[in-house]
Amino acid sequence: MSHQTGVSDESGELLTQLRDSVRQVIEGTGLLGAEDHIWKPSVELGWLLTAVPEELDGLGLGNTGTHAIHLELGKGLSGAPYLPATLAIDALCQSTLSDKSSWLERLTGGELVTAPLADGDLTLDDSQNLDGTLTAVQSADIASHVLAWTNNAEQLLIIALDQSGLEWQERKTWDETRRFYDVNLNALPLAKQTRLAQGSQAKDIVTRLLAQRDFALAADAVGGATALLAMTVDHLQTRVQFRRPLAMFQALKHRCADMKALTAASEAMLFDALHSAAPEQKATAAKHLACTSFAKVAEESLQLHGGIGMAAEHPCHLFLKRALLNVHLGRGGDMYEQLIAEAFLTGT
Repeated sequence: MSHQTGVSDESGELLTQLRDSVRQVIEGTGLLGAEDHIWKPSVELGWLLTAVPEELDGLGLGNTGTHAIHLELGKGLSGAPYLPATLAIDALCQSTLSDKSSWLERLTGGELVTAPLADGDLTLDDSQNLDGTLTAVQSADIASHVLAWTNNAEQLLIIALDQSGLEWQERKTWDETRRFYDVNLNALPLAKQTRLAQGSQAKDIVTRLLAQRDFALAADAVGGATALLAMTVDHLQTRVQFRRPLAMFQALKHRCADMKALTAASEAMLFDALHSAAPEQKATAAKHLACTSFAKVAEESLQLHGGIGMAAEHPCHLFLKRALLNVHLGRGGDMYEQLIAEAFLTGT
């Protein structure tokens, strides 16, 4: 058993192979590689099968596997919709849908069912029609369906994006590394949607999905912060001032050490939460620490790069914009602080 990953040695070897395959793809495409250049290998190399249980013909690596991939994709500022795709696949695995295997074959074969990466507003009226808006739905323009749940989490659905009463529009953000859309639903009949779960079962799965989303954003942030810190240290080692590399100045060493401490603490909390007895209860803290730390590292790196860090041609600003958006994805920055405070007060 690997102490670091919490998986068996055999699974650990498979996990290492998966991470290596992600690194090779990222190295081949470079930072901000084209979305389809990363999405296609994620299908062909089996990344989408990572958390699918073995009894459903998956790799059975669970959260540890998917979030290791999220971390590597974060290092490369990937724009591929791997995160929403894994949420939809996990929701299917947890459901009691009669044709679950058929759906999983479609999704792991490359058909995209996307999902909202921020809390929206979806209600079911007395006529059993769905109304509301799904927010920050990644790559909705290339998806066939979207995973959605009502505000009270009593309905968990897969909704086709090509039906009347539904429209989507691109939401422009400062972040240039991902494409997001708002999906508007107007009197969409519940009976025509694919229902994965309802009632208490739906609530349990939605609780799990919210935690999965938080963990994925945290892993993305840890990966981004790790890559940016390495880039910053490399810059300081090669940039010379007063005949000395900038890395020789003690004040700059201390600032890099602080950035390393933030990144290491975020990664440690993430993996501790993933392997805890009640991961859903620790997901909010892991996401909050990782994403706020990524933002701090990005802001500091911009300063340490000097004038070139402010240039549009340098990737520093791409990391900063992604970091700032990650803080607000999920349940929103302020909501995380409130949830963490409530957990302290109640002792949960």
